Amino acid sequence: MKKIFPAIFFWVFLFFHVNGSCEEIVIVNAQKQYQLAQTLFEEKEFSAAAHEYIRFFHLFPNHEKVARAKYKTGLSFFYAGRLEDAGRHLEKIAADFSDSGFASDAMFKLSELYIATNAPGKATSVLRDLITLTNMPQVHDRACFMIGWLLLDKADILKSQSDYKVYPVREAEKYFSMISFKGKKKYRIEDSITSLKKISHLKKKTPALAGVLSIIPGGGFLYCGRYRDALVSFLLNSSLILAAHQSFENDNVFLGGVISLVEAGFYAGNIYGSVSSAHKYNIKKQKEFIDKLKQEYLVNQDKISFQSGFIKNGVALMFKYNF
Repeated sequence: MKKIFPAIFFWVFLFFHVNGSCEEIVIVNAQKQYQLAQTLFEEKEFSAAAHEYIRFFHLFPNHEKVARAKYKTGLSFFYAGRLEDAGRHLEKIAADFSDSGFASDAMFKLSELYIATNAPGKATSVLRDLITLTNMPQVHDRACFMIGWLLLDKADILKSQSDYKVYPVREAEKYFSMISFKGKKKYRIEDSITSLKKISHLKKKTPALAGVLSIIPGGGFLYCGRYRDALVSFLLNSSLILAAHQSFENDNVFLGGVISLVEAGFYAGNIYGSVSSAHKYNIKKQKEFIDKLKQEYLVNQDKISFQSGFIKNGVALMFKYNF
């Protein structure tokens, strides 16, 4: 029995020694794991980086860098173009809001994500929530600044997608005004606020008046400055009315009825088109004003940029402010 134990010990030692010499044992610690994820992120291997960040906060849930790793996971998915995964991770961080964490950064990135997926309504909602939740003046000012420009840039989409009446330009002015005095100096937004007040004085067309003037075919189009459409509408409707009248004069009731029916459609289209033209005229004038306001702001500015960004399903307007 005494001889058996040394023999067993010898074989166990030999087994582990042989196997240990064949394979290199790698010990993963928190620092190495985080550095691996960070290196992949810096090398723009964003999908791989995201998975290594996930591995980090699952292996080391109590580490001081867990919050940062979770934010970097969402960021990595965002830059990798995996917007659904990015949104899922960023929303989790935003849900547990704290000024001392990464929630505000996550909410800013979420707003960019929603803009990239053509959901400006969600972007404005996230920024509004951030303005309400934060106690940090610089975060509050940045959110107000971003939502102001977002409301101006996406005014038409916001009005068409909302279930309630939204006046984006008026809202933009309100949020710009909410920026602190120090913030207004930082963003140099005072002139833009002053210029924005002039939008109410823009020369606009009244849709109701356009509809009334279109009683005379082409009158509404003429009022909206669409002279070619006015001429075509006048000639077409006049010709059909004249043709219908002559048919009835010649006792050709059936032909007169058919022409009258066709003319009724063109006449209604003349009225509808005139009203629609007035709305389009106002939208165009407002867009021209906002574009001009943006260009005036961009003069001598080196921190803000409005640019087209390529995303998975198309092109989106991207807003960027460098701090």
